[in-house]
Amino acid sequence: MLSKEGLRREFAGEWEKHYRLRVLEERGFRRQRCKKCGRNFWAIEEREVCGDSACLGYQFIGNPSGKRLGYVETWKTIERYFVRHGHESIKPYPTVARWREDLYFTIASINLFQPYVVSGELEPVANPLIVPQPCVRFNDIANVGVTGRHYSNFVMIGQHAFNTQNTGLFYWKEEAIGHDLGFMKALGIKEEEIVFQEDVWVGGGNLGPSMEYFVKGLELGNCVFMQYEQLPDGRVRELKTKVIDMGAGLARFPWISSGAPTSYEIVLGPAKRMREKAGIKVDEKLLLEYAKLSGGLDVEEAKDVESEKEWIAKQLGMEKKELFRTLGALQAVYATADHLLTLLFTLKDGMLPSNSGGGYNLRMLVRRVFAFEEEYGFAWDYPEILEGHASFLEEMFPELEEGVGLTADVIEEEKKKYRNAKQNAARKVESMLSTKKKISASELLTLYESDGIPPEMIAEEGEKRGVKVEVPGNFYELLERHQEKEEERREGIDVSAFQKTKVLYYDEPPVEEFEANVLGFVELDGKIAIVLDRTAFYPEGGGQVGDTGFIGDKKVTDTRKTDGVIYHVVENAGGLKKGERVRCKVDLERRKQITRNHTAVHLLNAACREVLGGHVWQAGAYKDENIAHLDITHYKKLTNEQLEEIERIVNNYIMQNIPITTEILPRNVAERKYGMRIYQGGAVPGKELRIVKIGDVDVEACGGTHRMLKTTGEIGFFKIIGREGIKDGIERVILKAGSAAVVYVQQRERLLHEAAEKISVQPEKLPSSVERFFEEWKAQRKEIERLKERMAQLEVEKFVHESIAKEKVVFILGEYDMGAMQKMANLFAQHEKAMVVIMNKEGNFVVATGKNAKQSAGEIASQVLKKLGGRGGGKGQIAFGKVKRVEKLEL
Repeated sequence: MLSKEGLRREFAGEWEKHYRLRVLEERGFRRQRCKKCGRNFWAIEEREVCGDSACLGYQFIGNPSGKRLGYVETWKTIERYFVRHGHESIKPYPTVARWREDLYFTIASINLFQPYVVSGELEPVANPLIVPQPCVRFNDIANVGVTGRHYSNFVMIGQHAFNTQNTGLFYWKEEAIGHDLGFMKALGIKEEEIVFQEDVWVGGGNLGPSMEYFVKGLELGNCVFMQYEQLPDGRVRELKTKVIDMGAGLARFPWISSGAPTSYEIVLGPAKRMREKAGIKVDEKLLLEYAKLSGGLDVEEAKDVESEKEWIAKQLGMEKKELFRTLGALQAVYATADHLLTLLFTLKDGMLPSNSGGGYNLRMLVRRVFAFEEEYGFAWDYPEILEGHASFLEEMFPELEEGVGLTADVIEEEKKKYRNAKQNAARKVESMLSTKKKISASELLTLYESDGIPPEMIAEEGEKRGVKVEVPGNFYELLERHQEKEEERREGIDVSAFQKTKVLYYDEPPVEEFEANVLGFVELDGKIAIVLDRTAFYPEGGGQVGDTGFIGDKKVTDTRKTDGVIYHVVENAGGLKKGERVRCKVDLERRKQITRNHTAVHLLNAACREVLGGHVWQAGAYKDENIAHLDITHYKKLTNEQLEEIERIVNNYIMQNIPITTEILPRNVAERKYGMRIYQGGAVPGKELRIVKIGDVDVEACGGTHRMLKTTGEIGFFKIIGREGIKDGIERVILKAGSAAVVYVQQRERLLHEAAEKISVQPEKLPSSVERFFEEWKAQRKEIERLKERMAQLEVEKFVHESIAKEKVVFILGEYDMGAMQKMANLFAQHEKAMVVIMNKEGNFVVATGKNAKQSAGEIASQVLKKLGGRGGGKGQIAFGKVKRVEKLEL
């Protein structure tokens, strides 16, 4: 397969096929070649260079184009244009891409339609369409606040059309570019200012030509013509569904219409107020000139960022260090405003800062905010800034208001963790620099991944110790790999020889007994598993354990599934043959109890959202017949009061006897009908989804056997039996339901009554009685300690004079515990010439010597161990050990 550069050359060689458009030529656009970068572009006016900022610089700074519109008004204008011209404006998806297996965050509007709509397997929700999609990206973090155009979050204007076999080629290059020219005209941008640059796009196994469009050095959008599919042998073929994928950053349009030095105060509502509150004053002329030159300052694109900085400083007649110290505080304000908006979007959508998964990226952002605050002495009112963001974007994203309180709380929690991380950083750096004089980039990554310590913090600690720590300019781009999920490991079972198993376990009424043909056998962890042509055994999935029962007289201990083939683990498959007809029986009572636990988990999830907030999402689950647990996203340890309230709500759902229903829906229909909350267990493969609905309480895409129950009342009873903090940002709630919950409560009551009987009180008086006994025990323990002290003094008085007078080691053997022996040793050691060995009947001993004794404690301990065997030692006046045999010695 050719590289992107190779594809550019190949497509350029066939430019008439890929880039020649009537819609451009009719308007006077001519194909030209950039004398600086050598790439081809289309423009009305004769030009020597293309429209890219790397070749042209920012010519719109102080020289705006188009109507002067605000951020939200710009979107409204664009939306009106597209709706008027036959496009449907759809609601944006969340920033957390729970419907995708390969992404944590939505990084482009096309993500909404991959893979099933793009592949033609599903119809789009609208065609053509327009969407203001909030996107989150973390590879440009070092550029945020610096270049004027980089963000960790931005709204992508997504213009999409899907040319399927049903629609034909109804909306392709001519239509797409025609509408892009049309909406820019609606914004007041003159066609003479627009430059279309020929390019290619490659991604997700697909590729195609694309046209980027620029005005006065600023890229406004990129229209991709998704046309080809990459084949394993390197060849390409035409896609059955050809897709228009135009993405344009909404922020670019109000920026270019203002001609301002940066876009941040135009598109980040609170940014201007933050700058004023921080008291930052920068020479406007300097800022204007810097902004014009900063187009090439891009961690992703610039080959040498520091050289770019040197060049910019030289052009402005300043030293690099002086220039970036002057601008540093302002850039930090803008980066802070950006990062807080990203946190507001993503936390509202259910992702929390952590040291794993997508949470890495959010923790990185919030700690950058804290680091900027410390470096420049900012004193931010975070709730006020977050409220400013929500208010500014209210017309476009009214749901942001719901996330303000949550985000403020999370930031407060993260600040506590940040302070702990700083203390940890100091210890780590001190330890690392004790053996070397340099900390490498890979070590910086490890420190962030393992301990959550940002590189800036390491650099700061290193500087305190006189060691320069080089933080790579693309450090956060390296961390971007955390956004790409690792594929889950499969069972490793080869089932390619078998047809997919016909499923009976969803049948109603539930199938208990059935006949099937044995197709063959597979091995799983040293055990034999039987593959049938059809089965009513439910295979492990979604956290629900597999069914058990019998195949003939063979006991089934587990059921699994790989690639649509179900296999049944048996204790002994001896005697069964391929092709044999067998009678099978499922343990339905066991499955029903598992279903009670599974359905209770759904209710628990809903109750957690009600008590804790909308940020709660399922992060894992397990359900068997005896116990279940639910892992949820939450940023604090759950309190007993919260758990009690959650338990009360779940039991209330059970008593309401709410109907449980299931339906099979096309994925796009399910998403539109129920929203993204259906993906509680993460991404669900397939173009159709099985939806489990519990009244208005909960709705999820789930493959569980919930229809074993008709209503929640059949669960019977629910009990939370514990909680665990399994990792940062994830809380585990452990539960039992149905008969398992009843048995658990009965066992606890039995223990309660037994404990009450032991101390002869009524169960209701047990807490006060235990407290009284505890206080008495503490008082007795104090008295015992006092008596031990006195006993130690008496023992010392008894033996110390003998040791000093005879200048010999006194050996004391008695029934002492270690505490008493330690007290005695400390008292003996206060006598200058004392030498004593104190040993108990278990063989533990302590040696004590005065500071002017003839022998040290260590020397005496060695003599004891030599004669009696064992281990021990010590330095100075005290030594410890344990001998193999106990006897009194003369030393």
